[in-house]
Amino acid sequence: MAKGRVNSQAIIINLVAVALVCAKCDGSNSFPVTDHLFPEFIKWHIYVVNGLGNNQNLFTRCKSQEDDLGTQNLPVGSNLTWSFRTDFFHSTLFWCYLRTDTGASAEFEVFWYDARLFNKCQWKNCIWVAKDQGIYLSDLSHNIDELHYTWDGN
Repeated sequence: MAKGRVNSQAIIINLVAVALVCAKCDGSNSFPVTDHLFPEFIKWHIYVVNGLGNNQNLFTRCKSQEDDLGTQNLPVGSNLTWSFRTDFFHSTLFWCYLRTDTGASAEFEVFWYDARLFNKCQWKNCIWVAKDQGIYLSDLSHNIDELHYTWDGN
């Protein structure tokens, strides 16, 4: 008898999980909180933007443990962008090394599992802007750029 009850509970839990996944997959908004409960279903977009003055190029190298995005030299106003989904274990982490023409540099995380970061990125787009003073994260929920990192050697 107890075995039957356990199997019924397992079936109900699985049905609820499948319903949430299906609701997300069909694109409906019937469960708008699903993204916040399951950020691994979100396709995240990271942007690294060259907002430097004096027509400086921005050297970039961004990667995760699994993916190396290579090196790029970004002219002013251009950006490096990529998309991904987080892993189920919430361990997805991306970081970048940036260097200006003047030799100032910064190495920092651009994506990690953190609800505060997710809110600033509005659960989809994390925009990092390299400016003369340092590296800013665009807080899309408040429409401001926040200084997060300063340049080394500047």
